[in-house]
Amino acid sequence: MRTLKISLALGFVLLIAGCLVSSLYPLFTEKDLVFDPSFLGTWAGQNEDDTLVFKDGGEKAYDLTYITEGQGLKFEVHLVKLGELKFFDVYPQVSKEHDAFHLIPAHTIWRVQKDGDIIRVAWLDQGWVKEKIAKKEIIIPHQLVEDRIILAASTEELQEFVLKYADEAFSDFNEFKLQR
Repeated sequence: MRTLKISLALGFVLLIAGCLVSSLYPLFTEKDLVFDPSFLGTWAGQNEDDTLVFKDGGEKAYDLTYITEGQGLKFEVHLVKLGELKFFDVYPQVSKEHDAFHLIPAHTIWRVQKDGDIIRVAWLDQGWVKEKIAKKEIIIPHQLVEDRIILAASTEELQEFVLKYADEAFSDFNEFKLQR
């Protein structure tokens, strides 16, 4: 039974990671981090199966449990403010079970907007990034691993990239409502 749970959780991690652009380096430096306690709590998605549970992770970080289809995936999240825009740098909390599968943890970048009891998140769109790289319309250090884009850009390069393409490089926003 434990093996089945681990396999299901791993499957969800790989499914999510397969749809997202990953980065070897974080989006933030210490000066870019902010902590907003209003993110703490349980946020229900428009799809009833999706829930985000934010807890204080200390050191300007959040512990996030992303619940989808009954499975909880754990992440360390940092809220990053670049100019007037905010982003989540989402990093998996790797367990001993995951170590056994030789996973390489990587950062994913979500654009975030908060309006009272509503948060909207959009992740860096792999299709958009792939297309722009293929057409040589953007140049950013990366590797194509199977069908995934892994960014190898420095933190500074990532910040320039997300600020320059914030209005086009991210997926449609997914909305979550704070549960009281």
